[in-house]
Amino acid sequence: MSDPEIQRVEIDDARLMFHLSDGRQVSIPLAFYPTLQRGTRSERANFVIYPFSVHWPDLDVDLDAECLLRGARELPAYAARERK
Repeated sequence: MSDPEIQRVEIDDARLMFHLSDGRQVSIPLAFYPTLQRGTRSERANFVIYPFSVHWPDLDVDLDAECLLRGARELPAYAARERK
């Protein structure tokens, strides 16, 4: 069985949600990803969906569906880096 693809992304000030091709909706607190949380609404709204991951070019953030499914958090060293 193949991994489900990401079909749609929703992000607001509190949550990040991936809608997957197998019908699941994976929602996680935005606080798990401080770099996304610190981003402006415009930066968070600028993303590219690939079959199994999402990239936010303005924030240099990449997340895949498996990360959300596992409840993985952003690494503290990555979250602590300075923004451009």
